[in-house]
Amino acid sequence: MVLPELQELRPDHVVKKAVTTESIIELAHHVAGCNYENNTKWGSQLGFRYGSVVEDYFTGYKLQCEGWRSIFCHPNRPAFLGDVPISLIDALSQTKRWGIGVLEVFFSKYNPVIFGTQHMGFVMGLCYAQNCFWPISSIPITIYSFLPQITLLNGVCIFPKATDTWFLLYVFLFLGAYAQDCYDFLLFGSSYKRWWNDQRILLIRGLSAYLFALVEHTIKCLGIATQGFNVTSKVQDDEQRKRYDQGRLMEFGDHSPMFVPFTTASIVNLFALTIGIIRMLNGWSLEKLFVQVFIATIGVVNSWPVYEAMVLRSDKGRMPVKTIVISFSLAFALCGGASFVL
Repeated sequence: MVLPELQELRPDHVVKKAVTTESIIELAHHVAGCNYENNTKWGSQLGFRYGSVVEDYFTGYKLQCEGWRSIFCHPNRPAFLGDVPISLIDALSQTKRWGIGVLEVFFSKYNPVIFGTQHMGFVMGLCYAQNCFWPISSIPITIYSFLPQITLLNGVCIFPKATDTWFLLYVFLFLGAYAQDCYDFLLFGSSYKRWWNDQRILLIRGLSAYLFALVEHTIKCLGIATQGFNVTSKVQDDEQRKRYDQGRLMEFGDHSPMFVPFTTASIVNLFALTIGIIRMLNGWSLEKLFVQVFIATIGVVNSWPVYEAMVLRSDKGRMPVKTIVISFSLAFALCGGASFVL
């Protein structure tokens, strides 16, 4: 452990003067100025590693590559307390920033698959690489949120029939993935409700934060100017806190482009499920469209907070009319355009 040069910055130092003392105020300005880091190893070999918006991930990763080994420390008394964003737009903005950060690490000389596996082993390298793949998950999530539903609207079957042998593969993959994820939650003392909210927010992230992170990073790599760094707001008003404590976990009150993709997907899924049920009642073969109807059903069930924000809610967390209009317009354009192709 490298101790600070100033005695007042040592972890065992006890301040005996009043905070209004001139010397204490001068020391506070000295620390806040960060000039003490000039021409030192801080930021490159000591402390948090600079140059990444995911400084916690990047620092831990670099320390592991340098030979440090982690230990699990979980004291009964919390080591520190902090605030996290509880509004949906702030949480998604933070996730988008993390997504861009891990992509930058992946496409740098510190790529976990190449650099990481060489310096800390194959398994640990892949573990860190897995985090870098978060934004890429938006691709399959986006495909499964729109393609089966659009083909269902047009009566096109793209999955095996329920009576085919290959149908069992889809059943195994779906039940296996969901059962394993739920089991992990319950094994570590969490609840079924938390697991359900987690997989729901995973789909929302895939259609918003991860998708925007992937697009923004791609645009940035092409040399096109993108939006700068956004500071995540941790400020909470009393009404928002009250709604959160009452179980209103998602706030849609502020319009954001990130709300549009998953709202559009919610509308398309509802259209597809309605049309699918009508067609089955009119004699269409269920075994041909079962998988697509099932996927649309899962989409509708997961989209309940979105429907609630569009129609039922009257508080400040209600979805703005602008977001609803844009999403409906895109949903109609997407479904209408697909009918000319399929």
